[in-house]
Amino acid sequence: MKLLFLPLLSTCLILSSQASAQVTSTNKETTEQRDARIAWWRDARFGMFVHWDMSSVAGTEISWSRKGSKPLDIRGDGPGYVEDPAYDNLYKRFNPVKYDAKEWVKIAREAGMKYLVFTAKHHGGFCMWDTKQTDYSIMNTPYGKDLLRPLAEACREEGIRFCIYYSQRDWHQPDYGIGDNRKYVDFMNAQLKELLTGYGKVDLLWFDSYGKGDLVNFWRVGETWNLIKELAPDIMINNRLCVLGGYDRQPVPFRGDFATPEQRLGSYNSKRPWESCMTMSSVGAWSYHTGGGVKPFSEILKMLVFCAGGDGNLLLDVGPDAEGVIPADQVSVLRKVGDWLKVNGESIYGTRGGPYLPTARYAATRKGKAVYLHILKWEGDSCKLPALGAEIASSTLLSGGKVDVVNNAEGLTVSVPLSDQKDPDTVVKLELKVDAMAIQPIKPFPEDEPAKKKQEKKP
Repeated sequence: MKLLFLPLLSTCLILSSQASAQVTSTNKETTEQRDARIAWWRDARFGMFVHWDMSSVAGTEISWSRKGSKPLDIRGDGPGYVEDPAYDNLYKRFNPVKYDAKEWVKIAREAGMKYLVFTAKHHGGFCMWDTKQTDYSIMNTPYGKDLLRPLAEACREEGIRFCIYYSQRDWHQPDYGIGDNRKYVDFMNAQLKELLTGYGKVDLLWFDSYGKGDLVNFWRVGETWNLIKELAPDIMINNRLCVLGGYDRQPVPFRGDFATPEQRLGSYNSKRPWESCMTMSSVGAWSYHTGGGVKPFSEILKMLVFCAGGDGNLLLDVGPDAEGVIPADQVSVLRKVGDWLKVNGESIYGTRGGPYLPTARYAATRKGKAVYLHILKWEGDSCKLPALGAEIASSTLLSGGKVDVVNNAEGLTVSVPLSDQKDPDTVVKLELKVDAMAIQPIKPFPEDEPAKKKQEKKP
């Protein structure tokens, strides 16, 4: 094993050092500078993901329903280019006449979301903006208008952070993965330049690639990284620009600003920022599916609470239909989340996770001298947690009502009359006499269930 492993490790280290050497010195920043740059995102806690393109005409999964897609991550490794005329020609029928960017952003704002990530180009290669690099775009559909510009403008008007998803995969582009991949990377970088210079400030780039092929010669990742940072020095980047042995295993600085657990809730982590991307669809679909349902409000809210309690964000996906309308059942649930946040938002926005590690019965968030207990399961009128280890000055319910808290060496017991408990989450605010952030993470009782992590399979 050692004889096989050491050469592989050496190769990885060489690629890592070569790729890192391509980064200009102007891209270096201290931990304090990084924390200040991403503070808006960490405070936001809740964002909208939008998966949408001409696949909505067929009502099938975006890109993944295209024939021969999975073997074509890098064409040189697969059977060669596989055409899918049925999928690739859907754009000729794509005419989202009811698309209203302002209405989308209004829905996001009413849901309490603070940023929006839009799929400018998914793996299938279809472009939702007026790109000059290919004709395979929204400009050559019956609709014939740039979809990205009005969305960028609407986000800025409403104070929603505007963010772009861009897949480095492109199962339609003829140069993708061919030879040394140089023509394709030139194409990709030209598109990124369009996106970062033609639509005002872009707050975040959400990449999505498994990054087969070496980082230096095949993907020229340092060149792409420098281009992004030169055009948008303050931009956030996720951990999928490139992958060397898995997400979060890339060489610094290509690890990005945050981790991206997909279709599962991230574990508590106060050191590495993270964001769970989850679907609203009850069948796990990212894009619009005919006959698809939606997860109930209680499940969506628990996702948000467990993410915030784990010190992470929730990026919740919607799938507009072929006319450009976010389905009514999705909007209905989002508005219920928004109504809950109007009452309980101070326990989510601007908080950090903990000190209690999330379990199936509760989660906790904190800021300043306040700890917010999110009680999800009661034993009658009470819920017992491990001892807090800090003196409590006062306790209140954010939704109003009576609460009694006893904190001693045996544990912390919260009591709330049944009439004042809220389904699915009762939020108890504890005002402490010390800084809540000074409390070390508190492990649950041994018999406590951890918060449910796995939600559904990746489509």
